[in-house]
Amino acid sequence: MEATTAFWNWNGKYVGYRVSDFLFNIEGHQVGYFAEGDEVYGCDGSYIGEVRGGNRLITNVSKRAWRRRVLAPQVQKSHVREYPGLAPKEMLNGFEEFLAV
Repeated sequence: MEATTAFWNWNGKYVGYRVSDFLFNIEGHQVGYFAEGDEVYGCDGSYIGEVRGGNRLITNVSKRAWRRRVLAPQVQKSHVREYPGLAPKEMLNGFEEFLAV
């Protein structure tokens, strides 16, 4: 079984987990994939956010038009439990809340 990494949005809500280069929501449905290091793209190829602060996902408004390859979403057979929320962080200038869940 591959290692998973849990992620929260900037407001501290648990949004999902990473397996390999794929991002899954709490139900085990793939919502995107990681490219260019810590950038996250939806399965339709559109930029949806990036990793900041180690385990937080946030969306850089200036990257909204960025696109990458399209891929068919996967569903995980085993689901990762939901983690408790974290303390919210002050929103960064030029960014908005990561909403793709």
